Amino acid sequence: MSDPHESVPPTADAPSESAANTLLGSSISRLISVAVLIVVIVAIGILFYRVMVGFFVPLFLAALLVVIFRPLHTWFCERSGQRPRLAAMLTTGTILLIVLIPAALVLTIGAAQGTRLLSGVNSQNITLAIGRARDTFGLSMQAPEVHRQLNVMIDQLADKQDLPTIQARLAEVEQLSEKLRDTYKDTPQFTAELFEQLDELLQRLRAQAIEMDAPTANVERADVAPANAVLELIGEPMLEQDSGGPPATSDWQRWQDYQQTLVEIDDTNGRLQNQMLGGAIRAELKLLANPSDEAIHIGLVRGRQYLQGQLPSVASATTGFLFHIVFGLVVLVIAIYFFLLDGPTMTRTMMRLSPLDDAYEERLLVEFDRTSRAVVLATILSALTQGVLAAFGYYVAGLDSVVLLFLATTFMALIPFLGAMSVWLPCVLWLGFVDQRWGAAIGLAIWGALVVSTIDNVIKVFILHGHSQLHPLLALLSVLGGVQVFGPVGILVGPMIVVFLQTLLEILHHELMKDREPETAV
Repeated sequence: MSDPHESVPPTADAPSESAANTLLGSSISRLISVAVLIVVIVAIGILFYRVMVGFFVPLFLAALLVVIFRPLHTWFCERSGQRPRLAAMLTTGTILLIVLIPAALVLTIGAAQGTRLLSGVNSQNITLAIGRARDTFGLSMQAPEVHRQLNVMIDQLADKQDLPTIQARLAEVEQLSEKLRDTYKDTPQFTAELFEQLDELLQRLRAQAIEMDAPTANVERADVAPANAVLELIGEPMLEQDSGGPPATSDWQRWQDYQQTLVEIDDTNGRLQNQMLGGAIRAELKLLANPSDEAIHIGLVRGRQYLQGQLPSVASATTGFLFHIVFGLVVLVIAIYFFLLDGPTMTRTMMRLSPLDDAYEERLLVEFDRTSRAVVLATILSALTQGVLAAFGYYVAGLDSVVLLFLATTFMALIPFLGAMSVWLPCVLWLGFVDQRWGAAIGLAIWGALVVSTIDNVIKVFILHGHSQLHPLLALLSVLGGVQVFGPVGILVGPMIVVFLQTLLEILHHELMKDREPETAV
């Protein structure tokens, strides 16, 4: 018999189980290590983003300029005997001379002209300009201040007030009505019946005010009327109070009669005003075109306060704001130099570290190059050309602040649908209706419509060479959204982001179709 305590020899599966456990442990350890590494990379990436986000605009512009001027850099490399540092320095200097320095000078001159233009705006100039436009459109009117005061006084009669105040305001309304009668009595618009009706209503309102012993007390009593009371305005009787007493018809009804008469006065005054000013729409236009000096002054003050809130102050422009601009330009120039010098090396390093397939990365780089060279370059050149041509038209037409208008036209030309017309058309209207120089206005309108607003089609067709463009609606939304998120540089960033998204979706579609091909074959 065998010994029951004899050990059983190990089976052949024991080593495989031990190896599996070891492999499982190493896999879990590797997964944990990779997960920790990913968390650390994400955390460092967030910190890196916070550090570099302030330099996004200069770095993006530097990359854009490097791509656009790459043929020039290649030419410098060939001429300098393949000396990359010298070629990078020459290309950077050329970009400074033909792009950055002229842009800085133009912006400085435009800012100076804008400051001078704003400082020259005063109430007298605005009043003169409004008067010229008013005469051109035939919106002049007699006694505009009397019309405004009459409307204000009638509105004030609806406020809670005591009897002496009501009587004083009624007397002022009667005086204003008499002034209007004297002003318009010799005009074809004069209507005696409406004036007589207004006088009768004013007398009735005076009698109703006297009849109300204490208007304020009556109104307060009305304010505490039961919630289920129906006000007598359309002929239905009021319900009794919750206390079960008789309906409160005396004081409350007097106040309602007073308000009803006031409504009739306001309606009669409106019909009288429309009759004298040529209809309801024309009356509103005339009142808008004949503002008071106080209204002009208030509007001017509010406009300056708004601009001061939107634009940097003089102090910040000369200190922090100016330092920020100069520092950004320095970063831009340095980035241009190193992108030209080490751009290929940087690109290869990023492609090596990126988890994307090299073919996809190359396609994204090609798309960035194509978009920068074609779409962005075509947009910028067409906008600059429109700005230059429009500035020539402004100069010939005799407008001031030509550089400021050039900047405004160039900027608006970058925005789809709006374009340069959003600048030169108001200039045409100003020349015609305010300055009364119709010859210059017509000439600028013809120049803007036939030359400025059509040259962009020629330039874009010449530069794009059949490259696909964004849909106009998508282009507009990408520009507006880019400006809202990135500022002025968003005009360029927005469309490029849309193009990159389109490219990534095409890559994803290609991968999905590639995965379906074996299934289809099976």
